[in-house]
Amino acid sequence: MKKPFIKYVPNILCILRIVLVIPIVILYLQNTLPTFIVSIVLLVICCLTDFFDGKIARRYDAVSKLGKALDGAADKIMQLGLFLCLIFVYGTPVIIVFCVLVVKELLMGIEGLVYLIRTNRVTAAKMHGKVSSFVIDVCMVALFLLKDILPEWAVWAICGLCLVMALYASVAYNIMYFKMFRELKEHPERFVKDEAEAEEKKQAPEKEPVLK
Repeated sequence: MKKPFIKYVPNILCILRIVLVIPIVILYLQNTLPTFIVSIVLLVICCLTDFFDGKIARRYDAVSKLGKALDGAADKIMQLGLFLCLIFVYGTPVIIVFCVLVVKELLMGIEGLVYLIRTNRVTAAKMHGKVSSFVIDVCMVALFLLKDILPEWAVWAICGLCLVMALYASVAYNIMYFKMFRELKEHPERFVKDEAEAEEKKQAPEKEPVLK
């Protein structure tokens, strides 16, 4: 049976968000009022697709591994597009934030990959990471919208807040990974047992329904 079209909508919205990043960057860097307004409109559309794709996926049971991967990729590409715009406008303070975030993401990515290889478990996003990402995204959007309005000290203050949130999330995640790897080293049998039980569930035949 074919899936209803609505189940493809979340992935389509993610792809649309990725595609719209290109005109947003190009129009924003044109540095004219009409292109600035259009880039803001497109940014709003991107934010709306980010909000509705998850809602639709959960509402119509369309959550999938592909959808999660597309959503994560779309978020990162959109964030990268914003940084490209802001680096050309504000220069040094945004470059510093960007470099710190790149190091943070690389470090977390390596730790998460090693943990996945050793335990076959994917590390889910935690609240401190979500809060940090939300604050940084809000700050980036504020800088995007308030171009040519903010004084230099305000730009540095906003970027400073981004740095604090990035460092906070990085420290919190590294403490979490330290505890997880320590548990893996001290109690490897727990992970072996969990993996064996999961494999048994996969291989167990489905029980036929009992007719009364």
